[in-house]
Amino acid sequence: MTKPTSALSASVVLEFCNLCQWTYEVWLNHLELFDGNPRLTGPRNSYAKKELNRLSIISQEYGLLQLFKLHDKAVMNGNITLGIDYMLKYGGWSNSLRPRLEALAKELNDFANQLRSARNKILSHHDLETIVAGASLGKFAKGDDEKYFKTLQKFVNMVHGEVIGGPWPFSNQVKNDVTAFLIRIKW
Repeated sequence: MTKPTSALSASVVLEFCNLCQWTYEVWLNHLELFDGNPRLTGPRNSYAKKELNRLSIISQEYGLLQLFKLHDKAVMNGNITLGIDYMLKYGGWSNSLRPRLEALAKELNDFANQLRSARNKILSHHDLETIVAGASLGKFAKGDDEKYFKTLQKFVNMVHGEVIGGPWPFSNQVKNDVTAFLIRIKW
């Protein structure tokens, strides 16, 4: 059996897959611990309310930053960054695979672009005008985040499959980790 070919090394592809996995885990961790956690109803109305809200914001903002880093340009200020654009630009993809990767990247970028103002005005900078206005920045329809990660999974599987062979399935182990954590702290 011949190995798939690409201009990318297996080690770079593995690092990219790990970054995508981490972003998925961070998103899923926030979802399981805060947004989709019915056990938090009581604690959110208790003395722990302020700390839980703080931790939720920290978790959400960190997750968004991880997502945005996947969407950085391949070269920024003379530095090479590892993300979706890097995979497209330096992958040396075949004429049959490249358009499919580009289509997936467009879907992924469309989602990220809905939130870009939040990154540029609040998460990465303290934009005075935005702070004073108290405006809400960046939003997406319910379920669009799930679609994003399904699309990211397809992109990762194609890249991994072409360079190393086979898919790179994202692990859902974080769900068990959150459950164990909540049991341990008796929520």
